[in-house]
Amino acid sequence: MKEYEIVVTFLNGCAGEAHPQREFFEAELNDPADFVRQKHGKEFEKFVREDFPDGRVVFTYDNTIRYIYEFTEL
Repeated sequence: MKEYEIVVTFLNGCAGEAHPQREFFEAELNDPADFVRQKHGKEFEKFVREDFPDGRVVFTYDNTIRYIYEFTEL
């Protein structure tokens, strides 16, 4: 297992980017995808995964609410 800092950002259709809601977590995970899958179930298949050279992993789903999950290994 690896330890991650997780930043979850929610952008709703009304307030948009002007008023994002953010939550911060730390968790030990085998795979960041499991965290997102557990939160969103069937919608998980609609998320786009991006792996960055610095090791960050970002999952994004844009619907009426945009969900952004950013994982940074500690």
